[in-house]
Amino acid sequence: MQALSENSPDIISRISAEEVVAYVNPAIEEFCGAKPSYFINKNLDNGIVEVPIAQSWKRLVREVKITKTKICKEESIVLNNIEKILQINAIPELEDEVLKSVLIISHDITEIKRIESEIKEKNKKISESINYSKRIQGSIIPDNALIQKFNKNAFILFKPKDVVSGDFPWYYKNDSISFIAAADCTGHGVPGAMLSIVGSFILNDIVRNNENKSPAELLDMLDERFNKSLNTEQNQAKIKDGMDIGLCKIDYKNMTLEYAGAHRPLLYMDKQGLKEIKGDKWAIGGGTYKNQTNFNNHQIKIEKGDAFYLFSDGFPDQFGGPENKKFGIQRIRDIIEQQNDNDPFEIHKQFMNKFEEWKKFEKQMDDVLLIGFKI
Repeated sequence: MQALSENSPDIISRISAEEVVAYVNPAIEEFCGAKPSYFINKNLDNGIVEVPIAQSWKRLVREVKITKTKICKEESIVLNNIEKILQINAIPELEDEVLKSVLIISHDITEIKRIESEIKEKNKKISESINYSKRIQGSIIPDNALIQKFNKNAFILFKPKDVVSGDFPWYYKNDSISFIAAADCTGHGVPGAMLSIVGSFILNDIVRNNENKSPAELLDMLDERFNKSLNTEQNQAKIKDGMDIGLCKIDYKNMTLEYAGAHRPLLYMDKQGLKEIKGDKWAIGGGTYKNQTNFNNHQIKIEKGDAFYLFSDGFPDQFGGPENKKFGIQRIRDIIEQQNDNDPFEIHKQFMNKFEEWKKFEKQMDDVLLIGFKI
């Protein structure tokens, strides 16, 4: 034990209950510039009181006298004109329950604390940047207040997995025609959010200049533009990311709804009951323009009271429940059928409650987006 102490980089000292230094190892010289002999057999109040570490020893011994328990703390001490942060353990040494001495071990954690401080500062800057990105994304994508200007019987359930999201709701309204979409970009967090902004701007540009086109034709154009935007001649490494999307076009003059989907279905409830239109089995983007086939367009007649639901895969793919299984589309269908007569606020609330009840203590797997609206 003596050999270990003599060669330890930590300052190891033993102070008697009378506050006399009984032992200190050679590490003290590197910290204070004074040899162990300068401290040994000296009272902490006499002769060495001016040394900062001796002042620390005195405080610790007096605290241990009161508590008679081990004390662990961090202290900042100036040694050799350099500020040091020490992790200190003061251990009482008792004999017949009477305090005889205190063993004090001081470990230099200055460099560790410096690194921790740098990491905290970097994390703070990253968090500030991500939170600012959230504000930017939030200013681009619609929320419930905005979507209800398009349709007072509409709602958006939007739960990003991280601060920012790869899923995004989108809509565009003209005099008698409205477009609404639920999109799910590759990934989540910052990478997904960057793709969502690219996708949102491209979709805005395409639809505003091609209102007469069908959703299927618009998705074909979106697919081409998305790939060209991410895979320019200057970018040698092809980006394979893309998005799944469900896009509706509602013509209130002719009371028709057209739909096209990339990997995403449309669920709708009319007088005959709940129906589903499946999306095509390919995505938007992916690095190569999909010119071998076109998206399929679906058109249906609509009536007042018909309800429609678009959603990303984050909702049905969420694990939870008593057997830790996926939520699944069937449970979404069940909620729609059970809540169809309620107002959008109540339907939104029920979807949110069912999701949280299912997820419970499981972590959220992906961004979650569900849009519902009634004619």
